[in-house]
Amino acid sequence: MSRRVLAAAVLALSLLGAGLASASPVHRDSTHEPTALQLLAAGVLPTNCYAPAGNPDPTTDIAAWQARDIQNELCSTQRLTDEVSNPAFVRLSGMEVAGYEPNQIFSELNDPRVRSWGGFLVAGGDPFRTPTRWTAAARGQYQEFTFISTTGAKLQAELYSPMPHPGARYPIVTFTPGLQESKEQAWWYGEGVAEAGYVVLVIDPQGQGDSEVTSHDTNPSKKCNPLCGFPTNDLAETEAAVDFAVSTPAHPYKYGAGPNGKHTLQFNPLWREVDRHELGIAGHSLGATAVTPIGQADPRVKAVISYDNLDDAIPTYLAPKIHAPTLWFGTDYVFPTFATPKIPGGHLNPEQHWPGFNQLRKAGVDTMTITPRASTHYEWDQQSAAGALPASRYGQITSLYYTIAWYDRYLKHSTVALRRLTAKQYDDSADVHSIGGGTYDLAAALADPTDPTAGNVPYTIAGMCVANTMSFYYASAYWLDHGEDQSANMRNRDCAATEQADGASL
Repeated sequence: MSRRVLAAAVLALSLLGAGLASASPVHRDSTHEPTALQLLAAGVLPTNCYAPAGNPDPTTDIAAWQARDIQNELCSTQRLTDEVSNPAFVRLSGMEVAGYEPNQIFSELNDPRVRSWGGFLVAGGDPFRTPTRWTAAARGQYQEFTFISTTGAKLQAELYSPMPHPGARYPIVTFTPGLQESKEQAWWYGEGVAEAGYVVLVIDPQGQGDSEVTSHDTNPSKKCNPLCGFPTNDLAETEAAVDFAVSTPAHPYKYGAGPNGKHTLQFNPLWREVDRHELGIAGHSLGATAVTPIGQADPRVKAVISYDNLDDAIPTYLAPKIHAPTLWFGTDYVFPTFATPKIPGGHLNPEQHWPGFNQLRKAGVDTMTITPRASTHYEWDQQSAAGALPASRYGQITSLYYTIAWYDRYLKHSTVALRRLTAKQYDDSADVHSIGGGTYDLAAALADPTDPTAGNVPYTIAGMCVANTMSFYYASAYWLDHGEDQSANMRNRDCAATEQADGASL
């Protein structure tokens, strides 16, 4: 079963189950509080997601603690509820599927090398961010191409870049999707980061998206197993992406001349626009578990961003090589169909997402860890309406804010970026790149009923208090400028008191 079909089925069953359960309320720690799932099924939508959350004691004020937790669970569905209640989002998603799926299904039936066990309905992202719409709006340049993995398999890839500026050279960054994700789900990253002045390479790992399933290498050890896309695979693809990103005609991609290299690119087609010495890598989920070690093992890498690597640490054998400033993202809820409640009195470690963060700061390397409020594993994996999975409203755009600031600091060496990383309020540096699905404005839709996009209002965060967008379960922290600028808990900063000290030093 495809991920989209599975997600839709799970959603339907969950709502049905919640409706049935509503006749017999679920008890939470001897109280009669309804679950978030029951409330959502009853039509209670998330509210008050980014006001000050308070800090009730989980042992002496259980009712208040549980009420806050239920609200947080509801907030973890806010992007999903926005999508399904946004006629413009649903309409464009339908147009995307109708235009894409028939051709894709035909090609996959005739090419058994393409797609693995995830099925052909996985691909597709935010319909407001299709590359066709993006390039038509003259926001940047885009191209698709094929290159060769270390295993000899053909990998489908995308390149995003700023609008042409003669003589300009930009840092190069990559993105590796997670298990059974495709490049389309990273449109937010490719487009947003490119607009900020970067060349961006996004790949489909072997056996995922439009990349081949099997290897062409005669060496059996390099052949992908039937379940391509599992952890061992993302490492090879990330290494391949890094090598291809910095390739030039004078220094061609070393695997391009292999047995399957015909009709594939031998070097980065944008090599003239690339500053090969300013290289960053990022990944989500299993892609994040790949960039975590590769970013430290490869001396060419100058910045790493890990979107929920499931709290993987850097392997101990790489400790002497730790050098690349790394931005980590964690989640309140890991793999929910709907968020699972926290247990009052149960042990919640506020530093749960700090393994890699601790390793870098102890090595004297700049690092930061962010857990967005009400976040799920799917903040960085956005699909069209048919396969939408729950996520918070602002997790992705706040991630884009910190992503651009991180690259600006460590690839463009901007001192202003350091101030953005430690700011108590967001500026508009992410808002200017926010063109995706958001909330729905009926009045705007009625003003132009012929426009299928009318009524969509992309998310913005300028002026919002940073502290209110951070998890109240898991501490967000930074150790920057070699420890000169540090905070152990970014929620301990009052936006109204600009002179108040940050959270306790590390």
